[in-house]
Amino acid sequence: MALEIVDVPVSGVNGTTKRATKTELGKDDFLLLLTKQLQNQDPLEPQDNLQFISQMASFSTLEQMTNMTSTLEKFLASTQTSYKVEAMSYLGMKVTVQPTGGSDSFEGTVKAVKFADGEAILTVGDKEVTLGEITRVEYPQPAA
Repeated sequence: MALEIVDVPVSGVNGTTKRATKTELGKDDFLLLLTKQLQNQDPLEPQDNLQFISQMASFSTLEQMTNMTSTLEKFLASTQTSYKVEAMSYLGMKVTVQPTGGSDSFEGTVKAVKFADGEAILTVGDKEVTLGEITRVEYPQPAA
């Protein structure tokens, strides 16, 4: 008996519906395969216990990896947000910048912050620098 793992129905030509075959198997697919295997096993020669335990251990590993991936995605999303907040906190601050290209360091006030390709770009004076190029930050002194 052949078992085909398919995704949700996809609209085809002339209003027909067809199913698209999955390219990756998930935990639900693994459980489906396992239950089909148990339903269709020969009752006179049941599945070997070690093989069954091995499959269950594989399922447990898959479940933990799925959970870890989900947790990591949430963590990365939160760090991206805090990175943006950190970059914006430099607005109005006096900073010292050491450009990556090896040119001389300079000082200036951060006038603007923009984000490009997941990186913060700060405008210091008339130059754009990255957060990693800032070597010193000073809180601006109030005018006397």
